[in-house]
Amino acid sequence: MHIDLTGKNVLITGGTRGIGRVISHTLTKCGARIGAIYRSDSQTAEATLTELRNINDVNHFILQADIANEHAVEAAVQSAQAQFGGKIDILILDAAQVVYGEFIATSTADWMRSFDTNVHGAFFVVRAAAPYLQRGGSVIFLSSGAGHDPMAELSAYGASKAAANHLSTVLAQELGPKGIRVNTVSPGHTDKSGNDPNADPQNYTEKQKTIIETTALRRFGVAQDVANVVLFFASDLSGFVTGQWVRVNGGRL
Repeated sequence: MHIDLTGKNVLITGGTRGIGRVISHTLTKCGARIGAIYRSDSQTAEATLTELRNINDVNHFILQADIANEHAVEAAVQSAQAQFGGKIDILILDAAQVVYGEFIATSTADWMRSFDTNVHGAFFVVRAAAPYLQRGGSVIFLSSGAGHDPMAELSAYGASKAAANHLSTVLAQELGPKGIRVNTVSPGHTDKSGNDPNADPQNYTEKQKTIIETTALRRFGVAQDVANVVLFFASDLSGFVTGQWVRVNGGRL
């Protein structure tokens, strides 16, 4: 089945690297036009933009902004909607800030940094983009298993993702009457480098072996696994699905 997103405008945060880059590629291959917001790595962002234009040159563009900065978000969204002609069909929130460490050793700055990007940033982006979202459109949050399950040394990240998960379900209720769907995709252990770790199982570390052994499908996730589910939520195939979250984790316990 071919999913056709021709004529759809996609605004994505974190869309130039890691999982976000593969999501941008996947939606571009279906005909969508991408506006990708990146924080600081301009070289990678430019490289991704070139890749997108080589796939399907429909005037894709990139915008620099730290989504933790309210004014930077407002400026980026205003620029995006202007380039899109005032219409945003799909909004994807992929940018995230991960902070590792035991709870009692977590600094206030690190705790706040997680929430500034993962919660406040999502708030800033959706609030700024909402006036331009079209009926039949879709908002997609990228979350994490840490936002659903307790994971040691991920208290700040997990708590911020749990807050964003709840925000997405509230937004589904508020934006639903306008014909806009809001859903969340929660990746499990997913390789972000583009190098498939499943190709060389003989090189697994002991930690990786443990992950595989506790994953029902007995393999690691790759970015394309996540992008495929995002594509479902971006398309009309999910036309009557909102306020949901889907784990893309291979059935890991």
